Amino acid sequence: MKASELFQIIEQEIPLKLAMKGDIVGYIGTIDPAIFYVQNILVLMDYISPSPLENEYYNQFDLLILHHPPITIPLIPTYVIHSNWDIIQGGACDALADCLHIVPESLLDDENKLGRIGQILNGPVSLERFIRELQKKLRIMDIRIVNYNNLKMIKKVALVSGFGLNSKLIQIAIEKKVDVFVSGDMTHPGAILAKAAGLTLIDATHYATEFPGLCRLGNFIATLGPNVIVRNEALPWQNIMNTLSV
Repeated sequence: MKASELFQIIEQEIPLKLAMKGDIVGYIGTIDPAIFYVQNILVLMDYISPSPLENEYYNQFDLLILHHPPITIPLIPTYVIHSNWDIIQGGACDALADCLHIVPESLLDDENKLGRIGQILNGPVSLERFIRELQKKLRIMDIRIVNYNNLKMIKKVALVSGFGLNSKLIQIAIEKKVDVFVSGDMTHPGAILAKAAGLTLIDATHYATEFPGLCRLGNFIATLGPNVIVRNEALPWQNIMNTLSV
């Protein structure tokens, strides 16, 4: 189908107007979407300027769909679905909840419609078990925890896909008396706030908490007809464990 037709369908289901103020969403390519057709789509979390070898791979696709707005403009036509996908019912936050077997009951941030609060299916469970299951389901060992107590029982969970562990959302989670808040991008001030309030934070990384939503997004796009590949790029850093001598 023509790119313009595809974008129209996407925007009926995931409206651009849901995006948070200042967020870059929608088509950011330079080619008129009314004049090119889309059959093969690559769905990525992030775009990083590719090497010449990777350019060959990218050139197989008619369209790149990104979750995060790119730092540099990609070489192929690109469409961004970001905070509108985080916010919408059934989008990234709900995909994370489903992955962790949490049944959403309400929004975390009522103002921005961001995040979910829900009950653990077949809960409560110990914090230790919850962490093990989270690591298994998100396929990640690299997590940071504030207020770890292996005897604590977890029933009421707040979550935000990606960027939730900031002071504003942590304060909301404290006020709503959740047992644990799962997201990524924990800051030092946010960790101190949670520590003082006794709220358990789990930073399971921005990427890992958004990947279930990326897979769901790819599945949705595939139902519209194109061939879709969701590429798992993994974390953009390495952990160096050895001690460096000075």
